[in-house]
Amino acid sequence: HPAFARVCGRMFSSADVELNRRVSEWLDQCVDIATICRVSVTRRSAGWPLCLLATLTCDKLATQSLLPRAMDKLFALASDLQTDSEADKAAASDSEAASNTDDTTDLPQVHAINMMRTLLEDHTLASDIVPYVEHAFVVALTGLRSRRWAIRNVCSLLFAALARRVFGNSRGREETKYDGITGRELFTRFPGLHPFLTRQLEDAVDRLAEIDMVQDPVEITDDEGQGEQTTATPPLVDPASAVLRTGARFIHPALYPCLILLARLQPTLADATVTREDSAVNADAEAGVVAEAPHAESATSAVAPPMNLDREPLTRVNERNSTVHVTSASTMLSMYSFTELVELCVDSPVFKTREMAARAFAPLVPSERAASVVTSLLKGVYDVGATIAANSCHGTLCQVHELLRVHWRHDCDAGMRRAFVMHVFPALTALWPILVQAVDKGVTEDKAGEHFDVTDVVRHRYLVLVNEFAARGEAWLLPGLGDLGLARTTRVLLTRFRLTMLYGTLHPVLTGSHVLTQPNGAQVAGAYGTVEELVRLFLACVDDDALAVVRDDGSVQLRIGSDVVDEHGSRMAADDDVSSEVLYNPWSVLGSVLANNSFYEAKLMVLEWMLEHASHERMHIFERIGIDSLLPRLIADTQIASDDCGDLMLQPSRDPRVRAAAIRLLAQLCTRLEIDARTLPVRDMVTYWDAIAGQLSGSVFCPLPVATALVELQAALVHLLLQYPESGDSAAISDVNQRTFAWAQQIYEWTDPERAAPYRLAVSHALVTYSAIKRYIEAGRTSPRQRPSAPVDAPSEEIMRLCYWRLLQDDDEEIREYMARSISRRLGRELSCDQACEKLVLDFRPSSNSGYPHTYVRNRLRYIYGVDGSVKQAVSDAISPGCALFAHENPNIYIDEPRNVQLAYHSLVTIADIYAGTEDSVRELTLEAARCVEALGEARGVLVESRKLMLENGVVLNGVLGVTSVSALFSLLQSWILGARLTVFAATRVGDCSHLVDRVIEVAKSWVESEELQPLHPWIARAMRQLGETAVRAKEASSMDYDEAVSDLFLLTC
Repeated sequence: HPAFARVCGRMFSSADVELNRRVSEWLDQCVDIATICRVSVTRRSAGWPLCLLATLTCDKLATQSLLPRAMDKLFALASDLQTDSEADKAAASDSEAASNTDDTTDLPQVHAINMMRTLLEDHTLASDIVPYVEHAFVVALTGLRSRRWAIRNVCSLLFAALARRVFGNSRGREETKYDGITGRELFTRFPGLHPFLTRQLEDAVDRLAEIDMVQDPVEITDDEGQGEQTTATPPLVDPASAVLRTGARFIHPALYPCLILLARLQPTLADATVTREDSAVNADAEAGVVAEAPHAESATSAVAPPMNLDREPLTRVNERNSTVHVTSASTMLSMYSFTELVELCVDSPVFKTREMAARAFAPLVPSERAASVVTSLLKGVYDVGATIAANSCHGTLCQVHELLRVHWRHDCDAGMRRAFVMHVFPALTALWPILVQAVDKGVTEDKAGEHFDVTDVVRHRYLVLVNEFAARGEAWLLPGLGDLGLARTTRVLLTRFRLTMLYGTLHPVLTGSHVLTQPNGAQVAGAYGTVEELVRLFLACVDDDALAVVRDDGSVQLRIGSDVVDEHGSRMAADDDVSSEVLYNPWSVLGSVLANNSFYEAKLMVLEWMLEHASHERMHIFERIGIDSLLPRLIADTQIASDDCGDLMLQPSRDPRVRAAAIRLLAQLCTRLEIDARTLPVRDMVTYWDAIAGQLSGSVFCPLPVATALVELQAALVHLLLQYPESGDSAAISDVNQRTFAWAQQIYEWTDPERAAPYRLAVSHALVTYSAIKRYIEAGRTSPRQRPSAPVDAPSEEIMRLCYWRLLQDDDEEIREYMARSISRRLGRELSCDQACEKLVLDFRPSSNSGYPHTYVRNRLRYIYGVDGSVKQAVSDAISPGCALFAHENPNIYIDEPRNVQLAYHSLVTIADIYAGTEDSVRELTLEAARCVEALGEARGVLVESRKLMLENGVVLNGVLGVTSVSALFSLLQSWILGARLTVFAATRVGDCSHLVDRVIEVAKSWVESEELQPLHPWIARAMRQLGETAVRAKEASSMDYDEAVSDLFLLTC
């Protein structure tokens, strides 16, 4: 497409008239090709839209001259969208089967709309395409009613492109800033959209009204003509077919797109059509005078200004006996004509329609009237009581939710916050007795004392409102609020509400009712959401640090910080002699939630809430709960049903996410609290450790979230396991060391780049947890009552250091940054991942009095050697000119192998220098490093032999700078040369290894003097010469200096 556009541009700007005319002909051919139905079966018109785009965007003059003609042709092609009117539906149904057989063939309309969509999405036509947006909206929304699926499909894509063109890319609802265009701006730019959208919404509302006609019982007269009317009982029908009959069948195809369009608008200020009398009404509403029941009449009465029929004549009366005032001048750009139509959709029996209508309703309300509209809606629910339908009540609450979300954002001004505290909050909390008070009984009482059912769907929506805007209201009401009086009033109101709900409703409901234990409760629509929101509100109440102060005379005061206030918010003098503070213990509710398996979301919420407290070191909540009550429940989730440790009366949770959260919480508590092997409620610490290790061994199925959490728990239990053996019991200590070594080996396997990221992330958390506990113990901060821990065996420590090394170079940025931050916090200065990795390796200087790090040395020597099989095969594969299909590639593209090899070499030189007095250990290192010397010699022989065979077969293999510049071979040679240097350094520390130095001299000389291998890569040639010279000097001096051994490591910053 770009290349074709450049060709068209050169031709259009050419002085040759024939070439100019060719571009116009191509455009006509491109558009005319859409009339051929069999041009494409991709439903995206293949490359024809891009061809049209190339001809139109090849030159600015081409755009101006050719775009109008192209759009006119496209709109003409798309004019027949094959929609059926109501009168034609019966006739069309007979031929519907025949028409659907052609859906495998693209239609001209499909190609035209695809081309239109491509032009709308192109940024180079940003301003030139604007005049055609309005007509394109009409095509898109009209095409959704087509009887052809292909047209409906492409029209939905066109609508999405138009929405992006007008409003920009959509974002999540919670991140929406509403910085788009207002309704007045939209309809000023596209005036034809206003009447078109109005007609579409009117048709959609008419269809929704048919649902009521279908659902209403039919009145019939008896056969004898007595005039008595009876109601016919409707026959029993299948619930699924009833939903289809009363729902999807009556949804207008353009309803949701129209609602989406209105929902994307930005709320506006009050329209200019507001009269002086209406301003007075609005002022009364702001003062606290709210409108009457919204659904008895309409919430539009709280939004729309009064109409003067003398000045603004009634122009339309629809079949619903409700009026829509439309004038050509004053209200053409007003949003009020949409308000009533959208609100009529709020009562729909279709759940999604109610939600979408509520989202579209919120931007239609001016910000100055949002408070009065919200209070009107809430007061309407309160006043109507038992007579309100469930759908209407749910729709009203959806409206309130969207109005609060749109108009009371985190950056709202002080006036909006005052309106919420003084008017909206009281109206919102007044519905609590009606909608939530008797949730355990399934019925509630209205203000007149009459019982009526409240569905969980309605109750859930109300609780979402309370939790989002009232439960933790200080988070968005107080920041930046300069009015101290309003701030204090807000705190008192919210605190009083939370304490009242906690003691009056939440505690009785969540402990003494069947809400959590009723059979099949989670299968009731809205039930799980209701329980989840009740628990969320309960946790917000528990987090409130205010205290209830009960005086001797029975009155209750609130202690908020250092202030004591009465129930009206007035400050009182503190009198400790005649009062007592009540501190609520939440365990009765939390234990009930954790013991229930029906609502796993609520359990997960409680555990994550506790985990957040523990991770931020807010441990006072666990003092209130009682750690002895919580630990057995957490221990149960670490086991499987067959485990024989812990309290067998408690069974683990069935959901793996709940188990994982419980295990991570237990790990945090073992890290933060003074818990020892005797405090943890398990029968035997070693048996408990083995049970966890058994789940990770693969002998039983262990879900991924549980497995990763168990590894983190083991890191927190290591110091408890080391407390188990008695002092001097060498056999018990050896058994414990074997277990810690097996755990260290397992987490090292999990750091392999081939492993999935969750495993490696779990190891990173486990290592940080283990290091934190280790430093805590080494600093002597443990409790005197705790049994001292035995030190972790050296091999396990060495493996964990290797895990650090791997994870600091992990391919996942989150993992390596997490490890670098942990090291930076420990050292007190900011380090990058590479700096932290070098610091970790270069600072590893074990004491000569400690044991020789066999595990660490063997691992690093294997890394330098770098070959699992034979050297001959590795060299042959490195120089092979072909590459096997689906050959295994390095899964970690971040890791710097040459730098890692140099780090390993530096570390081993340091260890050889420290343990120079221990000849047996250094001899072991020398003999292992000598494998690199032999690998160099064997590699030279393989290269010479391979070169001869290739020359005989006429194959030439050379890198840019010779055969040794092939990247795979160069990496191997670099590692082996450093291994040979290590051999020379270590051999000078051992008396009987001088022959290895001679071998190094021989191999280096053979490489430098070999004519068959010339030319050598310059670095390889220089390194071989330096290796030979260094070996000669070491042989003559019988030693090699440490500084000389670590010099010339150009990739390190040390």
